[in-house]
Amino acid sequence: MKVRNYIYAAGLTIITLFSCNKDDDGDNEPTVIPPRDRAEQQKTDDAKLQAYFDTHFYVDVEVDLNNDGQIEYVTRQFDTIAGDNADKTPISETGLLETKTINRDGVEYKLYVLKIAGGATEKEKPTFADSTLVTYKGEELYDNEDRDADGIPNIADVDSDDDGNELASGASTRPDKDGDGIADNSDADDDGIDGLDAGKIDTDNDGIIDDKDPVDNNDLDRRVFDNRVSPVWFDQTTVIEGWRESLVDYRGASGFSENADGTVKYNDDYGNITVFIPSGLGYFNQPPVGITAYTPLVFNIQLYEVNQSDHDADGIPSYLEDIDNDRLLISDTDDNTDGDNFSDYSDADDDNDGTPTKNEITVVDSNNDGVITLDEITFYDDDGDGINNHLDSDDKEVKSE
Repeated sequence: MKVRNYIYAAGLTIITLFSCNKDDDGDNEPTVIPPRDRAEQQKTDDAKLQAYFDTHFYVDVEVDLNNDGQIEYVTRQFDTIAGDNADKTPISETGLLETKTINRDGVEYKLYVLKIAGGATEKEKPTFADSTLVTYKGEELYDNEDRDADGIPNIADVDSDDDGNELASGASTRPDKDGDGIADNSDADDDGIDGLDAGKIDTDNDGIIDDKDPVDNNDLDRRVFDNRVSPVWFDQTTVIEGWRESLVDYRGASGFSENADGTVKYNDDYGNITVFIPSGLGYFNQPPVGITAYTPLVFNIQLYEVNQSDHDADGIPSYLEDIDNDRLLISDTDDNTDGDNFSDYSDADDDNDGTPTKNEITVVDSNNDGVITLDEITFYDDDGDGINNHLDSDDKEVKSE
């Protein structure tokens, strides 16, 4: 993987996954849709994911960005088990699918991860508050269920379970003027004239309009909403929770080599995963343009480098300023000691006593690894009230310059 040297300059460019979408026109304001019950939506999402794992397989794909025979990274491509692929092993039977449970507001969400590589063992894993250098592809989970195996997905089928009724309640089948088995509201050609009907789009020419076609058979990437083939930095505090909580278990590459043109190539031991995210840990009812509300997401992620973050440069890494230990920092009032407009992780004077936080503690990077751990910070409590000086406006003594 090649990336310009400027990313190592002091002022790293950090972008947020919250606004990612494939349009670059700036029109990425989230769409607000009335929220559903989160627990019920999680059940729905998990059922979709389980069905997907039972009906899909994957192949590892080597990515050669420059067509020079040099593989930049490996990703995974998914397809339906059907037709020529009927003998493929479903994801659910590979033994490689890992599950991680995240409890948020009383709802237990499940993340599913397919690991390609865990990363260099000597490197630190990112915390929920650090910055990460990654390439990735994000796509919506597509639903290609076909209950009656007639080649027409349920959403476009006149009679998806082949029982003579559209619904279990006994309602009549969906209208089908030309009798081809594709419901009129999904049919690309139902006007009695051969060829695509005016105003309709059928990218893969399978007779089903794109809006009702779960997958474009000629382009498995049709559901992709964002794709970055050159490494970009992300601030973990700002990304969707499913991304953040999956990446904290992996590591970056052991190093990189510099090319003659000033670019770099990372060693092949970088972290590499595919994560399946329920909508409750994604965008839920407020997706940016290009993503459907209440849709599970799939991300292929390659992790190259991690930078420990200290957003307010107060000497305390941001992950240690999560006072309520909920792993959320942005706009978290429970992490705001002095009640001002800044949570502690972005507040250089946490107790607003006039003495900067960095002067009320002592920090020593004892092993010179550039990563500060809790045991390398000395906190003080001069008045013995059980509150450390940097969080106690009564204690203002400077301990370090």
